Amino acid sequence: MKKLLYILLTTVLLSSCNNWLDVQPYDRVAEDIAFSSVKGFENALNGIYIEMNNSALYGSYLSCEMIELMAQRYHVNEGTAYYHDLVEHQYMGEMSKNRFANIWEKSYNLIANINKLLENCEKRREVLSDEYYRLIKGEALGLRAFLHFDIFRLFGPQYEADNKATKLPYYQTFSLNIRPRFNAKEFMENVIADLHASAELLEDDPVRTQGCWQKNTYTFTSFRKMRLNWYAIQLLLARAELYRDNKPEALAAARNVIDAQEKWFPWVNRQDISSGKEDADRIFLDEIIFGLQNTRLSKLYTTYFNGNTLSSDMLLAPLNSQILKIFENNRDDYRYVAFFSNQITIGSGTYNLFEKYKATEDSITTNLMPMLRLSEAYYIAAESELDPQKGIQWLNEVLAHRGIKEITNSDLLASTLEKEYIREFWGEGQLFYYYKRLKYPEIIDSDDPQWKNTINMEIGDYQPPVPDSESKYTDMFN
Repeated sequence: MKKLLYILLTTVLLSSCNNWLDVQPYDRVAEDIAFSSVKGFENALNGIYIEMNNSALYGSYLSCEMIELMAQRYHVNEGTAYYHDLVEHQYMGEMSKNRFANIWEKSYNLIANINKLLENCEKRREVLSDEYYRLIKGEALGLRAFLHFDIFRLFGPQYEADNKATKLPYYQTFSLNIRPRFNAKEFMENVIADLHASAELLEDDPVRTQGCWQKNTYTFTSFRKMRLNWYAIQLLLARAELYRDNKPEALAAARNVIDAQEKWFPWVNRQDISSGKEDADRIFLDEIIFGLQNTRLSKLYTTYFNGNTLSSDMLLAPLNSQILKIFENNRDDYRYVAFFSNQITIGSGTYNLFEKYKATEDSITTNLMPMLRLSEAYYIAAESELDPQKGIQWLNEVLAHRGIKEITNSDLLASTLEKEYIREFWGEGQLFYYYKRLKYPEIIDSDDPQWKNTINMEIGDYQPPVPDSESKYTDMFN
């Protein structure tokens, strides 16, 4: 009997990068048919990107909603259990447990599909040209590392190389039964190994010679900003190396992105971001190294951030007094201008509406979820430099393109980096991991209107429990 694989079918639209992916219904397709053509490989890989937009992954939970609530991004009412349990880091309630279980299940389902794709890259090698083999396998390995790494950042311990207590599955082959578990050091070594293998395969990625927006004869090699391209792999490698405190390697990888800034990733222009513009670039499009095309992105705004239709119980927004503290009363900060220029009063509270994902007349910016952006390469370089004065130079490059006064005192480097992570990555799911990586013992309490009081952060607050359905296997592999 032929093996059946749950393939995610998609169609690549050749006419416009604005509609780069078009979701088709799921189907069970015989494996030998699914991978009998280049198109089959394209469909399988595109399906991975599409499913990363699932609400349990980067379509909501791991971008602008759940993970941001855990980082104290929004002021929420205590009576809203759906939100407040996450703000309070109470992970054992049924709603919270279901959320984490969905993240776990969706992530590992996608990893299984990736491993089946990688398996067929070798089994059906004759189907793929050398160029396609390197692109498809390179992207797939990068995606496998990306998903595993975020599983580790969420469910794993605060990283210590000698931590043997927590083991998580890292799947390097397709398997329905075997659950290979690794401690923190081993797990991150697997992430790094996959990223290096990906980078080697993507060495000739068209993005390096043609940029992110080039439309080639073959659409699959076009618009590389919307795929896990070589520069995205370098930035992800820098992020992962910094996470395990390997600063020399983190700096080297970040430099690979920084060196391409002037040619391929121009800084946003101040005139392009005004909230009054009908085509305002609120996501700083040209600075994005990798983004997921999500045609449902504007729905996030209406679901969570539209103060004109949402009650205070459901609205996700910071209080005006908090925003003024965060941006230090600098209303010229590009992030303030692009994300928080508009306010609304609901009951006794005045909120700044978060408008990064509000629809505009520009269909590209309306449908692109930022996943990796240029500024992070500079932040990583600033933190990784042995000489703080060199670190300041990297950080000041970002500040100069955000409407902020540059710093000269190296004693302010760490505190300014913290402020930048708070201001820069709104709605992108990075702040909680920043706190966790640096083992913050306390973080600012989103319930405090003055953005001053803190809450204590214990180990358990940074490490949600592995879902019950998976924990039964723990003893088998520890």
